[in-house]
Amino acid sequence: MSSGARWWLLSDLHLGVSDDDPRSPGRMLAEFLRREVPASSGGQQHVAFVGDTFELAGLAEHESQSRLKSILARHPATFQALEACAARGVQLHFLCGNHDADLARPSVAACLSALLSPLEPTRVRVHPWILHVPHVLVAEHGHQHYALHRTPEVLRVAVSDTDELHLPPLAAWHAHPSRSRLRRAGAVARACVGSERAERRIRQPAYDELLQTESLRLALDGDTVRDLARLSRFRTVSAIPATAIRMVRRRTGRAVSGEEAPAAAGSITRTLAAHGFGVAWYVSGHTHRAIESTVTASTTRYVNTGTWSSDVRGPGPDQSDRRAFPHAVIDVDSDGATSGGLRYWRPDGG
Repeated sequence: MSSGARWWLLSDLHLGVSDDDPRSPGRMLAEFLRREVPASSGGQQHVAFVGDTFELAGLAEHESQSRLKSILARHPATFQALEACAARGVQLHFLCGNHDADLARPSVAACLSALLSPLEPTRVRVHPWILHVPHVLVAEHGHQHYALHRTPEVLRVAVSDTDELHLPPLAAWHAHPSRSRLRRAGAVARACVGSERAERRIRQPAYDELLQTESLRLALDGDTVRDLARLSRFRTVSAIPATAIRMVRRRTGRAVSGEEAPAAAGSITRTLAAHGFGVAWYVSGHTHRAIESTVTASTTRYVNTGTWSSDVRGPGPDQSDRRAFPHAVIDVDSDGATSGGLRYWRPDGG
């Protein structure tokens, strides 16, 4: 690496067609980008959105494009700030989460690039699954390791505008139009069957071809990508009881708010290291709980970038101060050494 680079990573803004979140994540993002992210020379400044940036999932292809345009129109300050970043040479990365999975569709990803950087579309990149920077970081939204949010065949959506992914179980519950709990439970049961079938399909040769193509984009070998894709697995027999316990804990105010890296972080970083692709940082979102910690039995540091929405979870400073917005900053010097970690930005400069 001839010169240094800086990465800003944040997640879970949940920007939708309404603008009623009291925390105003879109407006705050615009201020953050304007104040904190300078012009880039040589493509060395990167802003990565680690999933659930938009409320954009489960739509038909033409509806996804229309919804994306409506969201950006509803948040003009955000739109303009992202445009300005791309125009001054900053590389924008969008990872797909469970709320914006449709962003991975080729036509939708192209629409986003054309909107934000019409003159240099390559300054906007969509990552359907993970982002890998060799020896520096690996980032993913993280929902693939939670059974009721998991979509095993995530790469299918990145190669087709027409292939439909089945809804994961929790999304099936929320998406079902009926108020009847029995009918919604039936939708969840069908989604569980679909998830089990999808898990079997990703172990077949046809999906291996998608993984091989993805390995080239990720600068990893095929065996590594295949192992990463199969680290987590949906199993109905374990997913439903675990979810029931989680729901009870949340309703009674006893939800777990751990300060440690999840087990998946260790599995991922150790898998990468075993194949010779160790990284200094593993970054995820999804839980809305911002933390930084060590990864067990690994030299990798873990950062969860929390959320910029009002649905803050966990005991971090953003719980008591709603003007504190979590993100990760990772600096890479000219020798490839890294530094940084979890940070909190406040619009008042505090």
